[in-house]
Amino acid sequence: MVANESYQASNSEIDSVRNRQTSCKSSVQSDSLPSIPCTNEIALKRHLNLWSGICFIVGITIGSGIFVSPKGVLKYTESVGLCLIIWVVSGFVALLGALCFAEIGGIIPRSGAELAYMKEGIGSIHERTGDILAYLFNWTNTFILKPTSTAVLVMSFAEYFLSGIMDACGPPETLVKITSVFTILMLMNINSISVSAANRLNIIFVICKVVTILTVIIVGIVRIAQGHTKYLQNGFDGTTTKPLSVALAFYAGLWAYDGWNSLNSVTEELKNPKRNLWLSIVLALPSVIILYLLTNISYFTVMNKALLLSSNTVAVTWGELVLGRIGANILPILISISALGSANGTLFVSARYCMVGARYGYLPEIFSYIQKDTLTPLPSIVLQGILSIIFCIPSNIDELIDVFSFSAWIFYGLTFVATLCCKFTMKKAKRVISVPIPLIVIVILISIYLVIAPVIVNPSIGFLLATFLILFGMVFYYPFVYYQVELDCMKKLTKFFEVFFDLKISAINLD
Repeated sequence: MVANESYQASNSEIDSVRNRQTSCKSSVQSDSLPSIPCTNEIALKRHLNLWSGICFIVGITIGSGIFVSPKGVLKYTESVGLCLIIWVVSGFVALLGALCFAEIGGIIPRSGAELAYMKEGIGSIHERTGDILAYLFNWTNTFILKPTSTAVLVMSFAEYFLSGIMDACGPPETLVKITSVFTILMLMNINSISVSAANRLNIIFVICKVVTILTVIIVGIVRIAQGHTKYLQNGFDGTTTKPLSVALAFYAGLWAYDGWNSLNSVTEELKNPKRNLWLSIVLALPSVIILYLLTNISYFTVMNKALLLSSNTVAVTWGELVLGRIGANILPILISISALGSANGTLFVSARYCMVGARYGYLPEIFSYIQKDTLTPLPSIVLQGILSIIFCIPSNIDELIDVFSFSAWIFYGLTFVATLCCKFTMKKAKRVISVPIPLIVIVILISIYLVIAPVIVNPSIGFLLATFLILFGMVFYYPFVYYQVELDCMKKLTKFFEVFFDLKISAINLD
């Protein structure tokens, strides 16, 4: 791990863990980790190679978005031509953001991604600011971002799967939610039992979803060869004249690309992260951009703007028109598998975020523990699963997407700021990949636009609620993080769960 003096000064907890991993001669506790005995530490294993990394990004990125989001992008662009441009630009925004994450991830190569990057990157300029922003990200990510994302994906899975096996009337809402809860419980069990099993399942899901998309693309190419291009001609007719409304189109497009930063959150489980992190990104995301663009073109070889906008499930409508009743039955099931794969990956990632947050003291200590035999962050998996179930019960998918996108781009932007800070405070750090400063500034400005523009164009109670929930986290920061107040009941619960589930504190993987 390469670091300069400012990085070392703000990274004392990593140094303390390193010392305790190499020597356990005493039980003296570090100030930054006051209740972690050295004899109780085991580390996560590096299970993920380059191929697994590529599949991890593709598996989380390609969910239900490409089968649903085309309607949202077209709605706010109002033309086929600009719609396709938004899909490509959204992909390049995701790629540029991922490269920024890859740069700072090479300097700070461990799990936690935004949390670690803000604490160490922005913290290298002002330590307290970095700590507060890292805490707020951890709070928001734990209680809003990841649970809502998992809930959206699981509810999409349930809705599409039940639509494929039931009659044309569709599944009742109660059945969708019951199926969603059962699915989350199933994913919790898989991720708790074995990291390798969860990874192999993810690879299977990736193969299924790529086959689904390739089917749509191949049919589209055949139809273009047959001359079905009338809906693609004069593509810019009716283009919106409201620049700010394009931000809402980006929300829909970028939702489909969400997952571009997923590999950074499991850096400690990635083999040779300094090479495989950036290489996985530059191989995975351009492939996704091409697949998404060709898929949208295929949609427009079958549907005009009016038909696409009237469809709640774009891919299913496409399947009915092209493949008949068979397509109407098979495509929903294939799409549901795609959403399930993304939900599995999202739960995998969210548990790692939670574990790293507990290491920094932003969450109760129990969530920094891993199960001794399976080497999985069992307490964090359970917490994220329960929160996802809670979001499934009262909410609908559109509301959850709005809350997620608004909150996510606040912290994406702050992470890009952290990358920029590292350019000046960690000049001597070895960079496997280096993003030019002007490009980092551009992506920061894009983040600001994506946060502010939707609020101006389409004010929503969801945006206000998300802001309140983010700031509400400060209620717990000063007593439990800054002043490190420890409750006796939490100590007793931690000890009980440690013994009952045979848990051990997770050391940071420094190999």
